Amino acid sequence: MSRDFWRSAVTVAPVAFALHYAWESVHLSLYTNYGNVGGILPIQLYAALGDVLYTLLVVGGIALYKRDAGWMRRARGVDYWLLSLLGLCVAVLVEYKAMLLHLWEYAPAMPTLFGLGISPLLQMAVLLPLSAYISRGILKRQ
Repeated sequence: MSRDFWRSAVTVAPVAFALHYAWESVHLSLYTNYGNVGGILPIQLYAALGDVLYTLLVVGGIALYKRDAGWMRRARGVDYWLLSLLGLCVAVLVEYKAMLLHLWEYAPAMPTLFGLGISPLLQMAVLLPLSAYISRGILKRQ
C-alpha cells in the first residue's frame, strides 16, 4: 500500500465520521428502534462507523479502479458525481439488506421512495462526495 493511499484514508475517515455522525444524530427520530447498541454505544455512533467503512470502501475502490492511490488530491467534478452515484448505490443495498433482515424500521415521519427511506439515500449520495471534497482540501494543504 502506498503512502498516498494511507494519507487519503487517514484524512477521509475522520471527515466522513464527523459528517455522518451529525447526520445520524439529526435524523435519528426518523427511525422507530433507536437507542443504544447493547446498552453501551449510542446508535448514531455505531451507524456513523458503518458509514465510514462504506466511504472507505468506495474511495478505495475508486483508487483501485484508477490505479491512483492519491486520486482524491486531484479529484474533479466528475469524480464527485461518481462518488454520489456510488454512494446512492451503497445506500440502496444497505437499506434493502436492513429491510430484509429487519435491522431497523422507519418512523411514520420518514419519507420513502420505493419503500426505502429518503434520508439514508440522500445521506450517502451527499456526504460521501462531500467527505472526499473536504478531504481533498486538507490533502492539498499537506
